Amino acid sequence: MDGLLLPLMLALLVVFLFISFRNQKKRTQAMNELKAQAVPGARIQLSCGLFGTVHSDDGGESVEVEIAPGVITTWNRLAIRDVIADEAPEYTPDDTSLEDIPGVEKTGEDPADTPDTPNDPDAKDK
Repeated sequence: MDGLLLPLMLALLVVFLFISFRNQKKRTQAMNELKAQAVPGARIQLSCGLFGTVHSDDGGESVEVEIAPGVITTWNRLAIRDVIADEAPEYTPDDTSLEDIPGVEKTGEDPADTPDTPNDPDAKDK
């Protein structure tokens, strides 16, 4: 039994090290892909939660981010948390009607035509 314990422990150690190195390699590759996507004009989210647009990128450790029109700040490249895809359509209230929302039934009543609720303090005076 003692002769089997040492090789088993060494095998577990090798498997653990292999998995650790593999995960580190995947994280490094993902970070390199993220850096490649952070080109001028790309929308990004910083690690502090701030959204902005990459203004200029010199390829070094820092990147200039426009956080508001005309407001350009310099950030460490490691502060970039995510590159935001521009594929999401902007929401406008006219885009969706009640029939388009699943689970919502249209009653035909206009909220402006409904009588005052009993919780309304002015309703007692009327």
